Amino acid sequence: MGIARRQFLQTGLTSLIGWQFLTRDRVAFAAEQYVRKATATTQRKRALLIGINQYNVREGSSSGWLPLQGCVNDVELQKELLIYRFGFAPQDIVTLTDHAATRNNIADAITEHLAAQTLPDDLVMIHFSGHGSRLGNYNTLVPVDSGLPQNILHDQNLLHDITEQEWQGWLQAIATDRVLCVIDAGFYYPNVSTIGNFRLRSRLGHKDWQPSTVPIDASVDIATKQKIKVPTTLRAASGDMLCADAQWSGFSSGAFTYALVQQMWQITPAKTIHVVMSDVVTTLDRQALHNDSLTLDKQVAEIVQVDAAKQKTLAPNTSAIFLPIPKFSADGVIISSSIDFRSADISLAGLPIAVLTNYMAGSILQVNSETFVQVKSRNGLKAKVTALEVLSDRDDNLKLNLKLESGQLLQEVIRAVSRNVKLAIALDLGLSKIERIDATSAFSTLPNMLSVNTNEQSVDCLFGVQSASYGLLTVGHTPILGSFGSVGESVGAAIKRLQPFLESLLAAKLIRSTENQATSKLDVRATLKAIVGVDARSVIVASKAPARASRVPESQDDNTVRTKPLNIGDRLECQIENFSDQPVYIRIFCLDPRSKVLTPNFIAIPYANDGMIPPSATLTIPHAKASMDWAVSAPKGMVDVQIVVSRSPLLQIGKTLEASQRQASSLNGLIAILNPLQVVQSLLADLDHTGKLADFGNASDAWMLDVDQWATFSISYQVA
Repeated sequence: MGIARRQFLQTGLTSLIGWQFLTRDRVAFAAEQYVRKATATTQRKRALLIGINQYNVREGSSSGWLPLQGCVNDVELQKELLIYRFGFAPQDIVTLTDHAATRNNIADAITEHLAAQTLPDDLVMIHFSGHGSRLGNYNTLVPVDSGLPQNILHDQNLLHDITEQEWQGWLQAIATDRVLCVIDAGFYYPNVSTIGNFRLRSRLGHKDWQPSTVPIDASVDIATKQKIKVPTTLRAASGDMLCADAQWSGFSSGAFTYALVQQMWQITPAKTIHVVMSDVVTTLDRQALHNDSLTLDKQVAEIVQVDAAKQKTLAPNTSAIFLPIPKFSADGVIISSSIDFRSADISLAGLPIAVLTNYMAGSILQVNSETFVQVKSRNGLKAKVTALEVLSDRDDNLKLNLKLESGQLLQEVIRAVSRNVKLAIALDLGLSKIERIDATSAFSTLPNMLSVNTNEQSVDCLFGVQSASYGLLTVGHTPILGSFGSVGESVGAAIKRLQPFLESLLAAKLIRSTENQATSKLDVRATLKAIVGVDARSVIVASKAPARASRVPESQDDNTVRTKPLNIGDRLECQIENFSDQPVYIRIFCLDPRSKVLTPNFIAIPYANDGMIPPSATLTIPHAKASMDWAVSAPKGMVDVQIVVSRSPLLQIGKTLEASQRQASSLNGLIAILNPLQVVQSLLADLDHTGKLADFGNASDAWMLDVDQWATFSISYQVA
């Protein structure tokens, strides 16, 4: 390394991020890395992971049966999580994928790997990703060697589905109460195999089917049933809920599996399973298939299936899912390293999809208190990194001892967000060939927009036609309110009319790329409250603080999350507490079901001192003396509240917002931002530290965001 670069690494990078590299939380994170490898437990942990993409299609079958794309990746995601995060030994994990996942092989693996070897104190994890089905009155899991029921009605013994009752019966033989089962399959088939940009993980069923053997729950009396162990089960869908096989940025997976795995990389003992699963459901609602018939609280209840005797333990205590929760969260892990231990391949499964999509080369992550890596390239979840040597005055030769090794956990330090983010718009399958050609041509004239074919890559929305009018739909094929025009409108005219919608969607995508509650170290807490009912009761919607903050005191409200919907007219109040010794600056954005980006008009003097919070102070929005209320308003659906807190003044965004802030406030206290894309780009410019990191390149390609300097909290609520 040349002297100039060496001096930069000693003074430039360390002055940006500070010798906070050696602060208490970072040293503790490094210490845990060592302890995690140096200690062992007598408890054995075993896992069986099943994922099926390529089903055997029997001769003559054509409908209701599509190969999946993300199930084998689900197995890899879970395997990495279990080994590197929860300490499972690789030899204790059995995987069955594609042609190996036959009914007999699944049954044998449960018998031989789990039932025959598991002791009462052991921990068992079972995961199934693939098609589900509904035969007669039974929900079933579909192994690779099962077919379509309408093709084999004369010999139903050839239908090798596994009923839920059989599955539960097989698991009864495992001699431990510590069994966690994850099912990423759906049982309801809506007569189509794709919806929007998703393939469905459900296969055609048959209402007249009967099992060849009597299920366990039909062959035992009530007293016996009460003694049967019911494993804790987390499942993507139940009843008529749909289950999505999703395409993300560079990879495919089950929407449920990725949301769950990402949360489990970030989980710490302070987080309850209720909060974790609420975050999973919110992610699914935002990214995948929206379900109007189920409120968030009902979706959480449907996803978590647990023995009644365990229910009291499950709600308040994360240990009810049995996994040994580490003290510190992680954003990724080193999978393999080079011969000289200076470069490595990593997985970034701890990052949310909204962040990962725009994650750029140049990002920096911490390995331990004195070892850092920089992302050189990324493909989906995987990235290639090289070591950065931050030399200490105490030991000028320290760099000789730094090694990148498999299993080392990673925490985010600098996030590089692409300056060239585009909105990916899929052309819905309902469009004719001519309409698709016209749409492709029209989108090509719009800046920052990219049209693609449905089911070919990750997309942000769909352009389609309903009732002879053109408009936008979510990736799960839900119409975006207000986007559909009049009958007879041309494709070109519709796309020109939709440009404000598209820019709002792109602005929302950029805002979400800044979410970092799990990685920020800012000493702040944001609490959203609602004033509900005729008695004007104050209830906490959610209270969030950075997981890696050092000065934020623990609060019983930190694990509060309201999944019940709010009613139109309920009032909202946001409280932001600054526990640091420096002032912080805030902006709030609301993303509503119409794809509008709104902001409360309460952060201007005299209501909230222009969005600045002094050290050790609390800001309430709206201010108690404000003449307006922040009210829940139509339309019905999910609203995302994005609360951005920064150590640096947010000057550029203030200037860009002036035009919108001059508007008179609406009745609900929110104003629609007239130029949302420019506003959000100004926000990222305010958070940017590119100039201080110019020596690392990418200055013109990415905004460089220091996780110690900002926090973006996402709080969602449902409007009934």
